[in-house]
Amino acid sequence: MIIKERDINNEEIGKLNALLNSAISEEQKFRIEKELYTIKQGSAGEDSSAYYIDFHLKDSKNWVVIHDIRIETKGRSAQIDHLLINRLFEFYILESKYYHNGVEINEHGEFTAFYNKKSYGVPSPIEQNERHIICLKKFFESNNILPTRLGVKITPTYKNYVLISPKSIIKRPKKKTFNTDNVIKADILERVIEENSEKGPQSISDFMSVTKIVSTSTIETLAKEMVKFHKPLKIDWKRKFKIPKKQTSSIQPGISKKNPTESSSKYFCASCKSGVTEKVAKFCWNNKKKFNGKAYCFNCQKKVQQL
Repeated sequence: MIIKERDINNEEIGKLNALLNSAISEEQKFRIEKELYTIKQGSAGEDSSAYYIDFHLKDSKNWVVIHDIRIETKGRSAQIDHLLINRLFEFYILESKYYHNGVEINEHGEFTAFYNKKSYGVPSPIEQNERHIICLKKFFESNNILPTRLGVKITPTYKNYVLISPKSIIKRPKKKTFNTDNVIKADILERVIEENSEKGPQSISDFMSVTKIVSTSTIETLAKEMVKFHKPLKIDWKRKFKIPKKQTSSIQPGISKKNPTESSSKYFCASCKSGVTEKVAKFCWNNKKKFNGKAYCFNCQKKVQQL
């Protein structure tokens, strides 16, 4: 049963596109384009995972599904991509990732993503999910919405899984050094859930979960209560990219607005030789791995990164 669908990012994407078409610096354009790419990649991963989740659980009376919920409690927040709750009161906390060129996990649990034949360290989604679980526990401590049995609150059993796009390649370490069984491709989630059920109680805590089976209406009511606390994140993009209000007047099509400092600039693009601002030059110099210590204009920066 689907309780909440995914939030659509069209509004935020529209705001960022509007900023791209305004009178901003080359460095600001570069950062906004990077943000847009990240948002679109994230949406692609969540869409893929949501498809497989909904396909199997949409009509189930034993599961409720909440897509894209953000909760705040005691100064903490958790943006959970997908939350699945079953009648055993198991909470599957799912983080979706779309690593277009694959991801590698080393023996220490560190994640490395690949883009344009280059590798980049990325935060561990496993640890990210663990923080979400901590936040959920604090959330339930602060809000009296968990069901009770004989006057005692029924506590959830939390399961941490990271869903990777089926098209992505996952390079894993040996299981003896770091177990990555909870990093799975989105299209096998249903099989993993079934395998977990078939194993039966493996510990005292698992056995206790079997004894706290609740009704469909109980998990449906809880999920709907949780959705009432959903607080979408509002980002002040102008503030994030340090764009003054006076700086965001739109550029009309066909009219080129040059930065007033560019014509007399003492800094030049290493490729096309056009003038660049000091800020753009320093941005490139501070990213030596990307630009080899040379300064490039905005257009040439994109070309260099694609090489």
